[in-house]
Amino acid sequence: MKYISSLRSFCHCLKMFVWLFLFLSTPISSTNPDSELTLEICSVCSCLSVENVLYVNCEKVAVYRPNQLKPPQSNFYHLNFQNNLLIILYPNTFLNFTHAVSLQLGNNKLQNIEGGAFQGLSALKQLHLNNNELKVLRADTFLGIENLEYLQADYNLIKYIERGAFNKLHKLKVLILNDNLISALPDNIFRFASLTHLDIRGNRIQKMPYIGVLEHIGRVVELQLEDNPWNCTCDLLPLKAWLENMPYNIYIGEAICETPSDLYGRLLKETNKQELCSMGTGSDFDVRILPPSMETTFTTPGGHTGQTSQNRLATKPPKTTNPSKNSGIVSGKSVSNHNLSQIVSFQTRVPPLTPCPSPCVCKTHPSDLGLSVNCQERNLESMAELVPKPINAKKLHVNGNYIKQVEQADFAEFEGLDLLHLGSNQLTMIQGNVFCNLTNLRRLYLNGNQIERLSPEIFNGLHNLQYLYLEYNVIREILGGTFESMPNLQLLYLNNNLLRSLPAYIFSGVPLARLNIRNNHFMYLPVSGVLDQLKSLTQIDLEGNPWDCTCDLVALKLWLEKLSEGIVMKEVKCETPVQFANIELRSLKNEVLCPKLVNKPSTQYTSPIPAITFTTPLGPMKSPPGGPVPLSILILSILVVLILTVFVAFLPSCFCSETK
Repeated sequence: MKYISSLRSFCHCLKMFVWLFLFLSTPISSTNPDSELTLEICSVCSCLSVENVLYVNCEKVAVYRPNQLKPPQSNFYHLNFQNNLLIILYPNTFLNFTHAVSLQLGNNKLQNIEGGAFQGLSALKQLHLNNNELKVLRADTFLGIENLEYLQADYNLIKYIERGAFNKLHKLKVLILNDNLISALPDNIFRFASLTHLDIRGNRIQKMPYIGVLEHIGRVVELQLEDNPWNCTCDLLPLKAWLENMPYNIYIGEAICETPSDLYGRLLKETNKQELCSMGTGSDFDVRILPPSMETTFTTPGGHTGQTSQNRLATKPPKTTNPSKNSGIVSGKSVSNHNLSQIVSFQTRVPPLTPCPSPCVCKTHPSDLGLSVNCQERNLESMAELVPKPINAKKLHVNGNYIKQVEQADFAEFEGLDLLHLGSNQLTMIQGNVFCNLTNLRRLYLNGNQIERLSPEIFNGLHNLQYLYLEYNVIREILGGTFESMPNLQLLYLNNNLLRSLPAYIFSGVPLARLNIRNNHFMYLPVSGVLDQLKSLTQIDLEGNPWDCTCDLVALKLWLEKLSEGIVMKEVKCETPVQFANIELRSLKNEVLCPKLVNKPSTQYTSPIPAITFTTPLGPMKSPPGGPVPLSILILSILVVLILTVFVAFLPSCFCSETK
């Protein structure tokens, strides 16, 4: 009888346990991505109305998905979903946001956008996908947003753009693809777009053919080409001819040759046909321009007008009567006087000419109403020779001169500079705080000088600098903290110097995406404190160093093997010891590099992930050895521990009550 009573008590406790388990394991609807739309977006996100235009800021609201939120009751609104740890966009994610005119999805972890993800966004004009991890733009990526005019996808890992990716985007005018891994543009990729601004800086593009690419961007008023490894051979003749025939008021960034070696560092526009292609300078490589009256047009099924593949370049930009309208952007002026969503607004209006230094040539810079000042190869010995000082200069080229020293006073009236090119001069050292008033500078070229040492004070004030070129100097030493004053630095070229080592934590806090240290004197480079600080790396070049392939290089080898495909440029070849000379480092086994590793665990040179241990009534629980515990498993484990704890606590009391 006592046994039966105890059994009943046990069953009663078991029922309580089951009830508690079901209660705790029931999902809460607000955290289920597939739950019905129950929440007004303005109850979760911050909403601000400015001049009858609503700005919805859902930044860092990662617990909610867009399809869980009801759209605002407003005719037009701007959506901001930045910093929300979004990894995949599934079909119909934004189906209900039919009146959104701009969508910010930057600074997430987006790796994939499934076809139809943007269905429903029929009014969308601007889409920002910057600073994610996208690898491909597919033909169905942009379905449903045929009214798009502005697309920003810079700072991703994009390698491929499928044919037809932009075919439906007939109104697309601004396309920003800089700092990706694009090596080639597909044929006819821009055929149906109406591009006025194209930015392809910082990719891996070596050539741009006329047929299929250049023929379709005749309306462009700004083309950014810098920081690509241009292959200055016969294949680049069409681009050179196209650039030479563009109107003076079109802004085109510099294309600098990387190959062949005899043209390295040369501007494409300064080369001639014989240098580019000694075998063929005849009609096969000529790109002639037909008069505007002879332009042939065609009409696409969507009513879009373009050029035939047999037609030559349209050299005149479209007539501009309303700059903000023709820019194709829903700018701060056309929607709101406040640029709350931090959207770049391009304008094609040309400002009046300002004073130009007598040795230089000045051109207007249409994208930001500034001035480009070209003083390269003018036999200048001092910056003081630049008189009169130009007003609102955005780009200053003084490369190829004989300048030996620069002082802070030299840049007193250049506070608005975006680019400063001091390359190929005779600078041996740069005094501290020289650039401290150039707070808007994004690009600084100091390549091809005779600088021997870098210290932190040189770069004081360069808070917005993104690109720093220091190649082809004689730099032997870099002091600790040199780059700390540049929290936005993304590209650093230190190749072709005399470096043998780097100080610990030199890259700490610096979001470098591209690092070039090829052709230095590195025999060894530590991972801990140096390479492991490169958290945002998309490209690194280590070629041409005398790597000593011994035990000290095992850590570097393991680090390289963990990097994603395509990040390491070219090969890392051993120079010593002699038996490994000219052999690629990653092709050698660890125990061959370092015989000491035989009979020792390989974790000696790695940073093992510590196991996570939970203490439960049934004993310790550890995370699996393969890596960190996924969040879902971790939550479930904690839930089970909680349930078991409650059950074990109830069990003795149940039995005790019966025995009494």
